[in-house]
Amino acid sequence: MRIVRTENSPFAAVLSLILIFMILSLPTGCWDRHEPDVLGIITMAAFDIDRDSGLLRVGVQLANPLAGGTAQKQQGGGVSDRSPIWVVEATGHTVFEAVKNLELLSTRKLLWTHIETMLFSEELAKRGIRPVLDFVDRERQVRLIARPFVVQGDINRLLEAEFPLEQFGGSALIKQFLSIQLELSVVPEVDSMRVLFHHLAMPGLELILPRAVVLEKENNPPKSSKINPVLISGAAVFRGERLVGFLDNKETTGYLWVTGNARRAPLVLKCPGSEDELLTVEVFESKTELRPEIKGDKVRFKLFVRAEGRIQDFACPELPVEEAFINSLNRRMAAVIRNEIEMSLEKARELGADVFGLGNIIYRMKPQEWERLEGKWKEIFPEVMVDIEVEAIIRRPGLIVEPVKIR
Repeated sequence: MRIVRTENSPFAAVLSLILIFMILSLPTGCWDRHEPDVLGIITMAAFDIDRDSGLLRVGVQLANPLAGGTAQKQQGGGVSDRSPIWVVEATGHTVFEAVKNLELLSTRKLLWTHIETMLFSEELAKRGIRPVLDFVDRERQVRLIARPFVVQGDINRLLEAEFPLEQFGGSALIKQFLSIQLELSVVPEVDSMRVLFHHLAMPGLELILPRAVVLEKENNPPKSSKINPVLISGAAVFRGERLVGFLDNKETTGYLWVTGNARRAPLVLKCPGSEDELLTVEVFESKTELRPEIKGDKVRFKLFVRAEGRIQDFACPELPVEEAFINSLNRRMAAVIRNEIEMSLEKARELGADVFGLGNIIYRMKPQEWERLEGKWKEIFPEVMVDIEVEAIIRRPGLIVEPVKIR
């Protein structure tokens, strides 16, 4: 058998040249690339109901590239007052139609991949957020790490507002939320659209979202004392896709005690033996256990909360070290926690929304019982009793042993 060597044949050389020419003639780069100067980057989106037409309204906040990264920049010796943001709004019969109508008003193609926060107005949330969630779930550009808020007040004002210490509203809301979440237990733990979808998919658990309250605008405020335009605190409670009410700060803290998501929580107590004076204990560690007891359609839960704290300020005349005094402080601390839990449970029963996931606990721990109770859980939940046991321990008096002595 004879082997033919083709690497030096004229045919192979011609074929190689043709392949090289074809490769060089192909366009380089991504097939769907967009140059930065044709893109408008969305940092925050707001969903509302238009009061005149009743249509869905979508507003977006975009980073303004002409601001040069600051609200003001030097231009030929003068000062430009261009804002770092630009807000555009449009309406539509559906969310997608409204989003496409935004394109008619913008000189740049809108890019959703950098969105940081998503705002739902109170009116839209009461009607139902399903249309928005369907759009978010289908749209490949929207990131599920965006943080959701239910807005009480003028959502347009929040969309257009400037924050004293931040350049963009989306990042400002995130920083404010994270700071509050770490230092104060007054916002629920749902911190992304991904967690939102997870809550909606879990049996026996209703949705709860952080609440953002738009503050009144000051008339001609001094430049150095502009107020933050929003207060993030409390929680929005849903039944299914619809908003049914809100929890205030103490009720939200009670919710976090029940669900085991409380981080730091300041508690104001009266001084033992001196009821006119106050002290503050900050809880820095807590643990929660919930166990169901089911007899027929009667459901009862045993709730155990263990909390450890330290004294952060102390206006009592003195700090005795007697065991009776310490035990009294511990009992007072436990009573405050128990009161917050009872307030939260009562409000949830009133709204008929199991945001604590009591039904989900039955689903996980007693699946056969849940199969029997699931169809009538809405009627059973308001009658569910919770036996609360709180163990509160003040571990340390802070960095000092004795309070300040004044002659």
